[in-house]
Amino acid sequence: MNRELSIFLLAFFSISLPSLNIFAEGSAVFQPPFIVASQPTVVSVLSGNVAGVTFTVTVAAPSLSTGQMPAPSCAQSSPVHWQVTSELSGDQSFMKVTVHLTQSLQLCDANSSQTNCCLQPLCVVESVQVTACLGGAVVAVLLVQAEIFALSSSNMVISGNATVIPNQVYQPLGSCPCNLTAGACDIRCCCDQECNSNLKLLFSSYCYAGVFGGNVTPVFDQLCSAQNASTAPDWFPFLCVQSSLDNSPFLGLFYQGAVVNITQTPSFRVSLLPGPVTPNGYKQGDPVVTAGGQYFTIPQQSVSGPCLMNAPVAYLQNFNATCVSLFVSCDANPSLCIQSSSLNLILANGQGGTVTITPMERLVTDLTGFVSNPSSVTLLNPAQQPLPSVASLSCKNVSLSMDYTFFWNGTYLENVTVIHTLATVCVNLTAPSPIWLTRMFSAAFLKGNPVALPKSGNPGYQIGKPVIAGNLQSGTGKINRTTLNLWEPVGNGLCSNAKTTAVLFRKDSITGCLLQLSQQNFTNCTYLRDSVQNTLSALVPATLIAKMGNSDSTNLTQWLNITSLPSNVTVAPADDLPGSCSAVPSHLNIHIFIADTGAVEGAIQQEIINVETGFTPVLWQLQCGGASIATCVNDTILQTFPVSSSVTFIKIDTISLFPKTRFQINYTAYDCERNNVCWPQLAYPLTRFYTGESYSMSLAKGMILTFFFIAAAVLGSPWCKIRQAWNNSTF
Repeated sequence: MNRELSIFLLAFFSISLPSLNIFAEGSAVFQPPFIVASQPTVVSVLSGNVAGVTFTVTVAAPSLSTGQMPAPSCAQSSPVHWQVTSELSGDQSFMKVTVHLTQSLQLCDANSSQTNCCLQPLCVVESVQVTACLGGAVVAVLLVQAEIFALSSSNMVISGNATVIPNQVYQPLGSCPCNLTAGACDIRCCCDQECNSNLKLLFSSYCYAGVFGGNVTPVFDQLCSAQNASTAPDWFPFLCVQSSLDNSPFLGLFYQGAVVNITQTPSFRVSLLPGPVTPNGYKQGDPVVTAGGQYFTIPQQSVSGPCLMNAPVAYLQNFNATCVSLFVSCDANPSLCIQSSSLNLILANGQGGTVTITPMERLVTDLTGFVSNPSSVTLLNPAQQPLPSVASLSCKNVSLSMDYTFFWNGTYLENVTVIHTLATVCVNLTAPSPIWLTRMFSAAFLKGNPVALPKSGNPGYQIGKPVIAGNLQSGTGKINRTTLNLWEPVGNGLCSNAKTTAVLFRKDSITGCLLQLSQQNFTNCTYLRDSVQNTLSALVPATLIAKMGNSDSTNLTQWLNITSLPSNVTVAPADDLPGSCSAVPSHLNIHIFIADTGAVEGAIQQEIINVETGFTPVLWQLQCGGASIATCVNDTILQTFPVSSSVTFIKIDTISLFPKTRFQINYTAYDCERNNVCWPQLAYPLTRFYTGESYSMSLAKGMILTFFFIAAAVLGSPWCKIRQAWNNSTF
């Protein structure tokens, strides 16, 4: 029985929907095709062309070496204790298929010689494969994972009295919902009868409150007797609810125990899913369909754990799925090797038109995270021949991940892209442990068209936003946007594996990576210098730089030319000794000059006024001294040489936007920058030097204050005495 249980578990985790769909491509299909049975009878529906279909039943077990179920066959096998009955519908469009266990589930008596009984409480643990055949050909397969326990029997006298359910208006059926463990005390569940007084002292002040803690009929806030006069709001006496405490809000606020007659009887028939319909505007949750009227599917994880390889994609619902499968051979699982050209499907965009998926390939150089035993897998270059060994297996274009991005706007799709990660691997079949392959699938919905790139400021650049660069299209006058880049080394730090990251505004950075060179690379120093310079120049794939963070791609006046500084180093042939090369441009310098160009609502705006790029030459020489003399003799020995790139932001103080007044020129004694006493600061909020808010706003507030000051002076006590003296005087 333990061996059968291990076979069952292996089959449960290795069987996935793709293996069933291989045989479900005919004119009929089981719904559902996979059933986990805990009872002796299971029911499925065979839909499609079901006329003349016959059934064969086999008790199958997965292969211990591959983990796959045996191929279904229409040949009759040895008798099994499972029986299949079918019932055809009136219109012959579907057939109800019932699989029944013919074995007795009674537990065997120790003193009895019965044979048709269960030896253990876990009576049946096996995989049942029901094959639908038409004319000797397999048209559909139903897999039943059975785990059935024996029927319990009792010699005690069973009372025939029915259980009396109390009236739910006054006494709820579940009086202690937090009692989750039978025969044991649940911590913080004070209504649990298994908790004695000593245990309750440990958590008596931390009992669960509300319905979960057993207070199933609490006094709700809207009840007139719930609040006293000191804490009740002003409106409470007029808007409170007069109700009996027996009416629980969890059973209905004004429930009086009336019985409602149910007019609709439940139906337990299997409902057939309708076919996909071409949408007239997608809504959230609607399945995305192809132009041919089929569901667009991406592998996704099911609730039970295994991946469903043909799961429809729902509109505006992001997901990430991780699918694990046993890596045996490419032929055993064709879904592992997918060509990127097969991914450019045509989808319905939701407006009566179509949108084509744009695939982009990405070759990985590190299988960490994709295979369970990396030491047994060798990564091959696409141009490299597989290892000539009978103990190895080479698979080309192994699909490791597919990341879909759906660009949407309203109820329709604008564009769809997918990044397809591939690798060519060579697997060692003699590895002590099996190799499990982890594949990743994701879908992300982004609003807007990918052509509309995000801005980096409005209008000036914002700190931390990417610096925008571009190239002028010939003939169109439009600028294609891109970014300036820096190295982002990962893993072993080699330039061949390093990624790039965008240059961020006001973020000075210096990064680098390593080049592996041998004696052969130093035989031609001119070629080496050009190769290193081209490698670094690829970080600046642009000739223009945007002045502002929202520069228009069609307005050339809002862009600047990137200045490339010439190298002033003169290389003499005598400087290039064997194993060394001088003046190698191994460091790229990017100098970005910025300046303050004004303020918007008190916020200083910064713009780029110039960009200069240049190279720093260094001497590269192989280390052949001491024990490293073999480096200068053997061309296959490699040494690492660093290349780096840096970006520096330099702020330039521009000419003052407001020239000095005649008062500041003639009366320098009152200049705030030359003296400790600054008389103009008495009216600082009214001057243009105040940037807390706009000048017009501060001027308006100053004039209002002046008006109130004059009004207070006119209506104050001195003027009242003057008017009184004027009125009392006689002329």
